[in-house]
Amino acid sequence: MVATKLKFMKSVLYKLKRSYGMPVDYYQITSHDVNTTTGVKTTVETKTHIRRAVVLRSREFRSFVYDLAYISANKDFTEGGFFDPEDRNIIIDTKDLPKGFDPTVDDYLIVKNNRYDVSAIQTFEEGSSFLITARKLRAGLLVRQESALSVMNLVQTVTSVTVDKLIRSPTSKLVLTQIAVEVT
Repeated sequence: MVATKLKFMKSVLYKLKRSYGMPVDYYQITSHDVNTTTGVKTTVETKTHIRRAVVLRSREFRSFVYDLAYISANKDFTEGGFFDPEDRNIIIDTKDLPKGFDPTVDDYLIVKNNRYDVSAIQTFEEGSSFLITARKLRAGLLVRQESALSVMNLVQTVTSVTVDKLIRSPTSKLVLTQIAVEVT
């Protein structure tokens, strides 16, 4: 019975990936180091590229938050603010992730050049996939880690032998060497 449900869930996940799948970059903060003498903070992040994650439609709604003075003292002159958060549900198949991948709420995702901070994580049965609820970060610095591939080296050698002033026999040799180097 459980195996039948798991098989059904995997087939539904496959269909969702085919219909709503798009590339997603998942960033995990590995460590923070602060130099006490200079005050410089160094953050080490790990990027995991996911070829097809199920990115569902965003839910945008109007929200209101009261000022802290209203909450603490209930004074007459208080202020609050409206804002429009945008939440997305993203389903990530564990087959698309490296072994030992463990998402946390400190992570963030980049979807279509927009940053989304992880706000909730749910794990499906048997650890087959993760349902991640993420909130769009509207104003902020978007820093991406890109990797460049392919360095090309083109060398052309031309040699010519002159037999007489009018007769020449040039030979040309073109060599193309391509070295694939991943720079992160």
